[in-house]
Amino acid sequence: MAETSSFTMMIGWNNGEEGWEFPVLPDEINIKRDGSGKDYNIVGTGPISTIEKPGLAEISFKSFFPGHNYPFNQSIYHWKRYDHVQDRTKSRNMILEVLRGVDWKTKVPDPNAYVNDINRWMHSGYPVRFIYVGSNSQDDSAKISLPMSIESFERWEEAGSPGDIFYSLKLKEYVFHYPQKVKAVTTADGKTKLLKDSSSRPDDRVPLKTYTLKPGDTLIKVAGMQLGNSARWRDIQKLNGITDAELKRLPVGKVLKLPNRS
Repeated sequence: MAETSSFTMMIGWNNGEEGWEFPVLPDEINIKRDGSGKDYNIVGTGPISTIEKPGLAEISFKSFFPGHNYPFNQSIYHWKRYDHVQDRTKSRNMILEVLRGVDWKTKVPDPNAYVNDINRWMHSGYPVRFIYVGSNSQDDSAKISLPMSIESFERWEEAGSPGDIFYSLKLKEYVFHYPQKVKAVTTADGKTKLLKDSSSRPDDRVPLKTYTLKPGDTLIKVAGMQLGNSARWRDIQKLNGITDAELKRLPVGKVLKLPNRS
């Protein structure tokens, strides 16, 4: 594998099914996260300030997609897909090792391919994942791996650089919001306490619109896997016009339409 640059930036979509490394790194990257404290005026005390959770992170930068093989292009500079890397930011090399390149240094991709990807992801209704690994990969502050929405994407061409597409990109942290699984636990004093399931993590995947039945599948199992809620099996039954009598003999290979994941 060719040598890599001092830091790396990648963007992906649909849980890593699509994505690439930025071919030309920006001169600077702006990372912003505002505080969200509030001020109150208390009778007899005066003004006070409360500390709230920080606001959502915003990341912005400018660069260009090259139409030529410049010497300053990233060593890994062309189209590639990568494995699921959202939990693999322990070291810079670990991320780079999971990249699967094609035709190393033999071809510069059409810059419009990058533009088309970003526009498509922006209008998909689902977040991208932005990954940044700084030169000091042992320092956690040098690593970023966040699901983000594309807030703005501007592009233009400049005289003297035919074929290159210049752009500015602004991303905003995306927080997955859906019902969390809880489990009931009996404490030592006999009381019941509800605990959040900490084993689950955000799912970057774009939900499937159909599912093909496999051996051993039931609608309850499919609802749990594809909708995140096994109790929604009735929604699948209704959408596909499956009778109660057919539930016990669902044919392997049958293609089911899936309702929206909510």
